[in-house]
Amino acid sequence: MHILLPDVFDTSDNIEREVFGANANIIFGKSTKSEDISDEIWSNCNAVLAWDVMKFDALLIRKLKRCKVIVRVGAGFDNVDLVETKKNNIVVCNVPDYGTEEVADHTIALLLYLVRGLQEYTNRVRRKDWNRRNPMVFRLDKRVMGIIGLGRIGTATAMRAKAFGMQIIFYDPYVKDGYDKALSIKRVDSLKDIAGIADVISIHTPLTTETLGMISDEFFACVKKNPILINTARGPIVDISALERAMKKGVIKAAGLDVLSIEPSDSSQKIIVDYENDTEWLSGRLIVTPHCAFYSSESIVELRRKACLEALRVLKGERARNCVNNFYG
Repeated sequence: MHILLPDVFDTSDNIEREVFGANANIIFGKSTKSEDISDEIWSNCNAVLAWDVMKFDALLIRKLKRCKVIVRVGAGFDNVDLVETKKNNIVVCNVPDYGTEEVADHTIALLLYLVRGLQEYTNRVRRKDWNRRNPMVFRLDKRVMGIIGLGRIGTATAMRAKAFGMQIIFYDPYVKDGYDKALSIKRVDSLKDIAGIADVISIHTPLTTETLGMISDEFFACVKKNPILINTARGPIVDISALERAMKKGVIKAAGLDVLSIEPSDSSQKIIVDYENDTEWLSGRLIVTPHCAFYSSESIVELRRKACLEALRVLKGERARNCVNNFYG
């Protein structure tokens, strides 16, 4: 069998070799563009383990003459054309349950960085200034966290926030009734409710046509309590220009972003330019990390192994556990 990893960042095949066996032909593309890999390699591969660098559009998918499965080595699958893959009899899967702990931990870390005023305090110590007053700092106990998207990571985040004494509300129209009771949290009926009630808003949805640009000027117009916004999901869910306007108006107190619409950022994302230049208006109000919320040495091993096992299931003629393109429907 021919297994292609077109854009993987690690060229050690010990995990893949362990799963697929010594006779498998494991190919590392080491590429960021599909055209850098020959049509022959694309045509002959039986499975693709795809990270998030390359876009699998209709043109590329038509090259996959012998491919039975594409596994997105990650949770998001917005870089794969699900309709075209199904037309070409290719199962598309993801790995939805790796790194849950890491992303939830990272979400809380971003929040604590902001509500404890760590940027300002550490800067003061460097200046030998031990003044403790800080307008960013507030107690989390009894504050309301509004979670948008109560999947695995949203739930893990809710459980962590509850440990700080926070009250949890959530909006997720795809979660069945009863989960709120099981978790002792409160369901709300709309994004507008989240905007109007929450002291902290945390995003945990996939990127879809429904969620693209969901956090917009319209959303910020409904905000009531000068909340903190945290996004560890997907960058394009938040209209970053709208976020900049909301923060400049004081509608949003602060933001923690692990994801951006453009990664790495460029000059079009003005708020990130200001952040990179330590502009005064953002001091202590914004923290940005490089799409690393999922990362730990343990999560990467888990991710790669689960992606391989899913591909192997399909190659053996078994049903995929985490099909995302309705192949069996």
